[in-house]
Amino acid sequence: MLTATLAALTPSALRFRHALREPEVAQAEGLARVLRAVEGTVQAGRIAHFGSVRTAREFQDAVPISTPDAMAGDVERIARGETRVLTREPVLRFELSGGSSGASKPVPVTRGLLGEFQRALAPMLHEVLLRRPAVREGPSYWSISPLGRRQQRTAGGIPVGSAEDSAWFPRPLQPLLARVFAVPGTVGQAPHVESCRYVTLWFLIRCADLSLVSVWNPSFLTLLMDALERHGERLAQDLEQGTLRPPEHDADGVPLSGDTTAGWDALVQGLQGTRDPARAHALRAALREGVSSARTLWPKLALLSMWTDAQAAHAVDAACRRFEGVEVQGKGLLATEGVITLPLFDAPAPVLAVRSHFLEFVEPDQPNARPLLAHELTAGRTYAVLLSTSGGLLRYRLGDLVRVEGFVHATPCLRFMGRADAVTDLVGEKLSAARVTTVLDATLGTPRPAFAMLAPEWGTPPAYRLFVELETDAPLEPTAAAVERALCEGHHYRYARELGQLGPVRAVRVQHGARRYEARCIQLGQRAGDIKPVDLHRQPGWSDWFAGATP
Repeated sequence: MLTATLAALTPSALRFRHALREPEVAQAEGLARVLRAVEGTVQAGRIAHFGSVRTAREFQDAVPISTPDAMAGDVERIARGETRVLTREPVLRFELSGGSSGASKPVPVTRGLLGEFQRALAPMLHEVLLRRPAVREGPSYWSISPLGRRQQRTAGGIPVGSAEDSAWFPRPLQPLLARVFAVPGTVGQAPHVESCRYVTLWFLIRCADLSLVSVWNPSFLTLLMDALERHGERLAQDLEQGTLRPPEHDADGVPLSGDTTAGWDALVQGLQGTRDPARAHALRAALREGVSSARTLWPKLALLSMWTDAQAAHAVDAACRRFEGVEVQGKGLLATEGVITLPLFDAPAPVLAVRSHFLEFVEPDQPNARPLLAHELTAGRTYAVLLSTSGGLLRYRLGDLVRVEGFVHATPCLRFMGRADAVTDLVGEKLSAARVTTVLDATLGTPRPAFAMLAPEWGTPPAYRLFVELETDAPLEPTAAAVERALCEGHHYRYARELGQLGPVRAVRVQHGARRYEARCIQLGQRAGDIKPVDLHRQPGWSDWFAGATP
């Protein structure tokens, strides 16, 4: 089945490889596609002489840089049912952006936008199937997490959200991929993260020849394996007896509500009576072996695909300890709004998705200079990304920083460095995520603790808290003092401390930090599979949350 998929992906992969030699040409074609998608819309009508724009320079001169807040009014109009607001094409659905420190934002998806995603995803999947033939020998697991809410529609009738990653692949390929997925997409209809993980594991355990696991955040995989240990014997009993009993309580013992959907209830009922005593026996044997048990359960697993850059890098080792000897491929930079890079096995970093959207690059130390184009980038330099898509985003400030690590032919390879817009500013201290990452790397040592995050807390005066999970009972005061000294090397933070506007850093010991962090991010409106680890979270209230004062 995957051999047929490989053949179907080959034409797109060849076009992508050819485009790597001429990124300026490929990007000019992308800009022309974006302009056609927007022509004749409300958005185009606000831009003087939009119809005469042809070149990248004319586009930069005519179109202002955009942000999520600037687009909010247009998104609301589309949600109410108004057409031709951002694009001539109708909006098929809204996808919710992952968000790094708060609620998700709806991103309109059109056929044109899907086509641009597929111009990157098809070559990416082709690369894996061609270069790692062992992946073709068995089913794959692609990240599935519950939507966290019932499938919704806007006031204008537009669906909100899709259940699984396969929704981004070309429509003709989706039936082929569905037949080799180890876990069906309907599992994403689970009403709770815990029940979703349980049924996901039920499917995965039955898949002895699993060949590929693709998730986004490596801690998502770690938490899935934690659930395997937590529910292992219950899962073994279900497989042995032909039952399926999703848990009634979450990982902290809190009862789960009974609010379910018809699709979820039908899935669970339809799996009753499915016995697999051989896999129940294999599961019990794996559980006796401890943390590296995943390799015993899935001996043919050939590849793990996950984020490995920026803050996610600190969670990779914990995930890989469960899968000793399995190759890890870092993912490219892919946001809900668009795909920026895709991984190639022999490239120094993920390569620019040069056939997808039109991209510009702002030099952080020259924010007012004309942004550079793909073929103008310099090795070793860091840039902020602007994105223009056939989904109607024009010169959209994505908020991500990338560094040029080299080139494939003439196209740059870009490593994700973190968020450019992750800055907290309670009293003028202007503390950035990049600075916090540098400080925590220097003060917490290598490897990092299982969980570490800095976040603001309002008080008299306000201050920052370092939430850290350690394996020992070592005192936290020296760590907090070291972080405080390092932060005071920054002028704005030190000045706020000297004025007494800001209190000193205090360290707070936490347990099950990654799991509790995920739980609150879900409460704030994010979806489990989209949650990113951060060194600096801009939302206050974490002290109460980790203390258990917030339900």
